[in-house]
Amino acid sequence: MSADVLSGVRACLAESLALQPEEIQPGSRLIEDLGADSLDFLDILFGLEQRFGLKLRSMDLDALLRVDLSADKLVEKRFIPRVEIDRMAQWLPALAATAERDRVTPRMLYSYLTVESLVILVQRKQKEG
Repeated sequence: MSADVLSGVRACLAESLALQPEEIQPGSRLIEDLGADSLDFLDILFGLEQRFGLKLRSMDLDALLRVDLSADKLVEKRFIPRVEIDRMAQWLPALAATAERDRVTPRMLYSYLTVESLVILVQRKQKEG
C-alpha cells in the first residue's frame, strides 16, 4: 500500500467526515467506524477524484454502488452470488477475509468498504493511467 495514496485518502476522508487524519486507519470501515453515510460516499468519491486526478466512479466502486440486485441475479434468501462476491473481494479485503462469503446480502456489502479498499481502488486506477 502506497504511503502517499494512503495519506491522500485519509486527508480526503478527514475532510469529508470532519475527522482528524490520525483517526483514520487502513482497516477503518467507512460506515461502522467512521460514520459515513450514502451522501458522504458521493462527497468522498468526488474528493478522491479531485485529489488524485482520477475518475473512480467508472470503476469497481460503481459495481458496488450499482450492484445488479434483480431477482434472477440473487440466490436463495437474497444473497449475492459467489461470482460477484469473488469479483468485489479483489478490492474489498474485508470481504475477502470473511468466512461467510456465500451468505453476503446487498446491505452487508457496505460494511466491507474500508479505507484500504479506497486505497486499492486509487492505486488500480493510477496503474491504468
